[in-house]
Amino acid sequence: MHSKAGAILKITFDWNCLIEVQDQRPQARDVLQLVEMHRKGEVEVAMLAASASENNASRQLPGSSAVFEKRRQELGWEDLPLVPMVKVWGLSYWGFSSYPADSEAFKRDFDAIWHAIAPNCERNWKSYLTDKQAAIDNAIQSKPLAKWRNTWCDVMSAYSHINAKRDVFVTLNTRDFQRNSERLAELGMGKIRDPRTLVNELTSSLKF
Repeated sequence: MHSKAGAILKITFDWNCLIEVQDQRPQARDVLQLVEMHRKGEVEVAMLAASASENNASRQLPGSSAVFEKRRQELGWEDLPLVPMVKVWGLSYWGFSSYPADSEAFKRDFDAIWHAIAPNCERNWKSYLTDKQAAIDNAIQSKPLAKWRNTWCDVMSAYSHINAKRDVFVTLNTRDFQRNSERLAELGMGKIRDPRTLVNELTSSLKF
């Protein structure tokens, strides 16, 4: 399958795609079909490095990127490339992130995506904690900020996808991504699809 420019279609899986397969949810088969298409060279499927920073089951930041790597290995997805992310203190891991070439441009673009996805969520995480709580070194990783980190990961995922100039963002998070697709498209997001819809489009006569 090819994009309009003639290059192979670049598909980005968000964190929910991994969970869909691990938990054998309704669209697991569709996610696996996209992976198979990647291995046949029909499309390029990549995972997000930002997924390593997603909250664990106890609503806390994972202790290291090894947790994410283990889950990739359990699925046999080591061959899927990673979409790089920007290094952010307390939220990203060495080896999974790098500093932006233009920090001001990054801040501007990140803030625009944040406003599109979560206009009612305060950008400054310290506003959700008392001064005493915010003063703790690892406060940004604390359980009270689990919901804020979910939003941060969504925004970083979108930013990483846009910055890498990829074609289709695949997610089951209809609340934050698909309902805001028009605004995100203006910011360069491109197409947003759930796994089943994308599989149907790719296996039908529709062309990208």
